[in-house]
Amino acid sequence: MLLAMLLGAPASAQILFATSCGSEPTWLTLDYSNSVLYCLNEGWGGNASITSYGTSISGALTDLDVIPVLKSPVASTLFGSKNSQLAVAFYDTSSFGTFSVGNTRNLMFQQLETYTLSAPGPVPDRQDVPHLHDAILDPTKQFLLVPDLGSDLVRVYKIPSGGAPGSVQEVASIKAVPGSGPRHGAFAVVDTSTFFYHVNELSNTVSGYSVSYAGDTAPKFTRIFDISTHGPGGNVPNGTKAAELEVSPDQRFVILSSRGENSMTFPNLDPTNTTALPSDPLVSFAIDGKTGQLSLLQIAPAGGRNPRGFSLNKAGTLVASALQDDNRVVVIERDVKTGLLGKIVAHATVGEGDGNGPNYALFNE
Repeated sequence: MLLAMLLGAPASAQILFATSCGSEPTWLTLDYSNSVLYCLNEGWGGNASITSYGTSISGALTDLDVIPVLKSPVASTLFGSKNSQLAVAFYDTSSFGTFSVGNTRNLMFQQLETYTLSAPGPVPDRQDVPHLHDAILDPTKQFLLVPDLGSDLVRVYKIPSGGAPGSVQEVASIKAVPGSGPRHGAFAVVDTSTFFYHVNELSNTVSGYSVSYAGDTAPKFTRIFDISTHGPGGNVPNGTKAAELEVSPDQRFVILSSRGENSMTFPNLDPTNTTALPSDPLVSFAIDGKTGQLSLLQIAPAGGRNPRGFSLNKAGTLVASALQDDNRVVVIERDVKTGLLGKIVAHATVGEGDGNGPNYALFNE
């Protein structure tokens, strides 16, 4: 189920889109300039698909098209001229695909790359096959990056010159720490420096790289650190699974989510109830603009359990957190200057019953 919610925020009401996994929708990509929302349906209990919706000021959605795809599309990003193409990572089917979305009422398959492993990785129960888990457009809009949890790689693809329709070409991959399991990532551009960060689900670490470009050749990624998701020397409980990673709009902070910790509490959302609620954390780091190093800033409640996905508004003043195990989406205030998260300013119930909570929440901006 896909919901559009009008949530009251301190300054004004904002539209927030959220997924609920009753029919396995798992990821949202918004083309705000063209008023189109793309929703990925993993299809574990049915047919996997990509659906395009027309958006509106009121938050109402209009069905435009739906295209069947391989099982388990888990993340996507727009690329190409006028956002005419969609890159998609397929987790369980070990694939990366692109789709033509220039005509939002006629989505079309474009390219598919499927991978295998000659032998299981260091974590054999999770690295028996490649598991592609994110699709990231680089700041130059010339390359796509796709973390592969099963292969301990971040695959890199060159986009045709000028973003014209056509096949992307795989170039040299980034080799992650063996057994780390790269999941999600993001770039930060600080003055003339570019950095890339990815969170690792299996090792519960975050890795950072300095990035250099030479013309339109493949960028060079130099690893500068690999630290715990709780900062240098930090530890997490057994069963923890790092999930999402975002860079703040001002490029000064990294925020990541960690699932399965249940290590924090926050005030009950019912003002008449004084019982604190359990929560996994959102972890914030400050970026050193010269070196790209991260320093731990804050470990704060995510607003519930299993924060699989979260996003920031464009101003960086709000964080929308999707709590899969609590059937809840919360909006958390954020101080742009300090990067610190504050209180929950809005919340909504999304989905009913176990396993039907939201996977992702996205501001309509």
